[in-house]
Formats: sequence, C-alpha cells, structure tokens
Amino acid sequence: MTTAAPARTPAAVAAFGGCAALLLRPVLLDNLTHPALVLAIIFVAIGTLGVAWPTDPRRLLARQVRYSDVTRQKSWGLVGPLLVGVGAFAVGRVIGGGHPPTHAIGVALLGNTLAAVAEEAFFRRFLYGVLEPYGAGVAIAGSTVAFAVVHVTVYGAWVLPIDLGAGAILSWQRWATGSWAVPALTHVIANVLVMM
Repeated sequence: MTTAAPARTPAAVAAFGGCAALLLRPVLLDNLTHPALVLAIIFVAIGTLGVAWPTDPRRLLARQVRYSDVTRQKSWGLVGPLLVGVGAFAVGRVIGGGHPPTHAIGVALLGNTLAAVAEEAFFRRFLYGVLEPYGAGVAIAGSTVAFAVVHVTVYGAWVLPIDLGAGAILSWQRWATGSWAVPALTHVIANVLVMM
C-alpha cells in the first residue's frame, strides 16, 4: 500500500474540477441570466485555487538548491523570457489579427485581465507545480495541453494548434523563470494585443 496516492488525489480532483469549469463555460453562459457574473466567478475560483494551493516546502527547498535550476534562473532572468513571450504573441497578433471588443473597452480589459491572471495561476502555478515532480517536460507538456484543450469549447477546434503554441510559450516561461508571474504578465499583454 502506498501513501503517495492519497496525497495526489486532492490535486487531481482540483485539476479536473478547474478544467471542467473552464470547459463548460459555453454551456453555462448560454443558459444563465447573468453570464458575465458566472464567468467572473469561474475565473475568481480557478485563480484562487491556483494561488492558494499549498506548495510542498521540502520540494521547493530541494528545487532551489539544484545547480541546474540556479544556473537556468541566472542565465534567463525574468526579462528575457518576458520579451520572448511578448514578442511571440505580438508576431501572432500581426499574423492572425484580433477581435476589437464589442462592448465597453474597460469591461473587456478588466475581464481579459482577470481571465489571463486566473488561467496562469491555475495552469502555470497550480497544475505545473503538481506535475513538476514528474519532470519539467511533463509539467510543460501537461499544463500546455490542458490549457489548449479548455479553449476548444469556447473557440472551436481550429484554435487548438494556436493555444498549444501559446500554452507552450507560457509553460516554457514558467520553467525558465521558476515563477508564474512572467507567464501571467505575458498572457495579460497577449489578451490586450488581441483586443487591438
């Protein structure tokens, strides 16, 4: 009998629940009287989960003293990955276009910022952190695929390759910096670029 399985169960349930809430957005929004409120509640809930999920201090301590992590963080810093990510999203915006808001710009900006930060807290802090003990490749791939899949029900299957690319950049930033703050800032900027 193993003791590790029960410790992973709450994380698996939380990951499944968060992804399910994001996948069900179109159904919830089409069938409710106040869709914007429901959307805000979903993003606040997954963002809170992402930020509040406890980290294992023993794993963090072990991670901090590994030479490869220290070297990677010093060589990349925070600005390099931020510039690479924002540059990639800017090129994508020029190539692919965007969607100007159909309602008040302030509301659209606030909603898109909330969505970006909440998704990054969920995918790049929580989910990446849960998968990281299995290796950086698993954490990057798992958080990337989950991020891309939850957008299919909202935008359609055509968005899958785009969101796989976006998720890969954001997850790489998480790996390169050791923080979810850089992908969060990049995601906010990317959402603003799409509204232009």
